[in-house]
Amino acid sequence: MSRDAASHSMLGMRLDAVAPSTYLDAIVAGAADGEGFYCCVANVHMCVLAHDDPAFRDVVNGARYVIPDSTILQRARSLRHGAAPIPTLRGAEMMLELVCVAARRGVRIGLVGGRDDEALALLIERLKQREPAIDIAYAHSPPFRTLTDEEDAVMVADIRASGAGLIFVGLGCPKQERWMAAHVDRIPAAMIGVGAAFDFNAGIVRTSPEWVHRAGLEWLYRLTQEPKRLWRRYLSTSPRFVWLLLTDAIASR
Repeated sequence: MSRDAASHSMLGMRLDAVAPSTYLDAIVAGAADGEGFYCCVANVHMCVLAHDDPAFRDVVNGARYVIPDSTILQRARSLRHGAAPIPTLRGAEMMLELVCVAARRGVRIGLVGGRDDEALALLIERLKQREPAIDIAYAHSPPFRTLTDEEDAVMVADIRASGAGLIFVGLGCPKQERWMAAHVDRIPAAMIGVGAAFDFNAGIVRTSPEWVHRAGLEWLYRLTQEPKRLWRRYLSTSPRFVWLLLTDAIASR
């Protein structure tokens, strides 16, 4: 399966213009066929990181799909390129929809990430409540430190042996994107980096109301939920994104 979506450049980062109805089925279809690829779920933070770090930009642009879950990023794309708006699923919703499609198609699920084993167990419990037919073949919450070569080899072998065809990676950006790119040639599965979706779907962090997402205020809601962890990211990244976008638009003219 090849990527069939139109795309636009946002500060050098590729952003695919593809609707959920298309990419949800396409990702699971690739997983069912045993293809090895990865997908990035993009927001403003990822866009700025990709702008600043060419190596990370290559990682993101090497994904099968680069899908925005940010209303702000979608609107910025529309303004910058005159593109039609596309429905946007939040990362947590995207994960749940993929789980349901995978369950219908009999695709086994893998989970890599989570705060700890307890949080991962809670996520598994809630996913099974949501979709009883789900087959979670692999689940592991690796330590925050870098794995040794031996530990990494064992992890890869366990994933391959599990038969998981669709793997959700919740290690946080940019760690999860780099992890997927480093392992895509060794793991014959569809991988998608969903970051905080692990916490949202485990019920550890509350999901924002839908109107907050539609208004593009997801960043503000998350900041009120986890101020100590996120204040530096949002108060530095968001204003800089606007400035970089304006500068890019002016330069292109």
